[in-house]
Amino acid sequence: MKLFSHMFNSLRKRMVAAGILALAVFLPVAASAAATVQIEGTIGVANVTNGDTNYQSSVNATYDQVVKVEVYYHNRENPDSGKIAQNLRVKIDMPTTAGKTQVINETTSADNSNTVTASATVNLDRPDASLQYIPGSAVWRHNTGTNTNIQMVDTKISDAIVTGGQGLVLENEKPCYNFAATVTVLARVMVPGVKIIKQVEGVTQSNAWTTHNSANPGDTLKYMITYQNTGNTTQNNVVIRDNLPPQMQLVPNTTVVYTTATPNGSADKSNNITGGGLDIGSYLPSAGAYVVFEVKVPDASALTCGQTQFTNVGVAHPQGMNEYYNTAITDVNKTCTPPKTPTYACDAFHVTADNASRTVKVDKFQFTASDNSKLDSVKLSWGDSSNPLVTNNLVGQTHQYGKDGTYNITLSDFKVKGKTVEVSGNCSQSVTFTSTPPTTPPTTLVNTGPGQVVGLFAVATIAGAFAHRLFLSRKLARD
Repeated sequence: MKLFSHMFNSLRKRMVAAGILALAVFLPVAASAAATVQIEGTIGVANVTNGDTNYQSSVNATYDQVVKVEVYYHNRENPDSGKIAQNLRVKIDMPTTAGKTQVINETTSADNSNTVTASATVNLDRPDASLQYIPGSAVWRHNTGTNTNIQMVDTKISDAIVTGGQGLVLENEKPCYNFAATVTVLARVMVPGVKIIKQVEGVTQSNAWTTHNSANPGDTLKYMITYQNTGNTTQNNVVIRDNLPPQMQLVPNTTVVYTTATPNGSADKSNNITGGGLDIGSYLPSAGAYVVFEVKVPDASALTCGQTQFTNVGVAHPQGMNEYYNTAITDVNKTCTPPKTPTYACDAFHVTADNASRTVKVDKFQFTASDNSKLDSVKLSWGDSSNPLVTNNLVGQTHQYGKDGTYNITLSDFKVKGKTVEVSGNCSQSVTFTSTPPTTPPTTLVNTGPGQVVGLFAVATIAGAFAHRLFLSRKLARD
């Protein structure tokens, strides 16, 4: 590599025969042995943006940097041989596709010479970059004098040496090193670039553009998609499209396109901004445009309670390039009154008890629910060892106890809509059963006081006299 660089640095100096020998050994030269005239040549490249002065077989370059390509050729025949390379032609092939490795090929030939081919490589830093020949940069440096009186001249030559496909016939090349010549061309590293910004604001706002905002159900929003060509290539047939989130709707006939040609805006009636997109034309590097349109937020009836996040996607798609996109987010809040938790109450529960038969009967039950739900079932426990009763029809239910005692009758496990619910209120009642003792005369008189004793005695005396008279009357009648 060092030798290669030294060779190219010495092109503008007088070179000795030893240089020619070294060139033949180290440079990539393909020759046809049957040719009448033997020529040689090679190609090198330098990054002139970085200040390179040495031509190399390989160089690195990045966005918008310029590289210089030099093709060297020479008629190797002896000065006194009289062998002239007729119609010597040089062709430089620039790569036409993007890629990190850019290979530049050169071909040098004459009507009566061998053909020389060689290549140099430019290494780019991204796969979408490419090399582009700079028109008008081709220069042919050659000797218009003699072997002893060298007159090097720089001549602008046709772009056809790169773009013509067949190259360019330069001269009838005389023999000897002093008639060596070079062709240089410039190429720029081209990188496509797109900047896209998606912003939103309320329809009643002015210059409040943001990438994230909030809105209410049913609001109308304005969206703006800003596009700019940030590369160094022309971008043709740029299509701007908006991907609306579900439920959002474009407000018809609200789309306006702003460009340098239409700074006050041009209304678009196709409404394709949310469909196939709008072709807004072609743009040179640094040029751009923006598109504004309105969108309706769904009504509250179409939203769930709480926050719904809508992500709106803006897309820019220059012809022959990838799609570029950006997003704006709108949070829409729907306020809902949470449903009240229903309450349940046992408002009344009563049983009547018959002591003689030790039987109870439910004669009253009232259940209420705040949401008017119906009672599915309730468990009635009689308070003894019998199985509980599960029913939704309590009134009229009876139960007989096997022995005296106090029993606590309770209601539990209230079920509403298949679920057990908590119930407030009084849902129990106690009953007591006892056997009736036999009737016995009192062993003592009730102390009623002296006055009452006299009264009782008088009554007893009168009653005794009456009874005696009745007895005598019946006896006399029988006699």
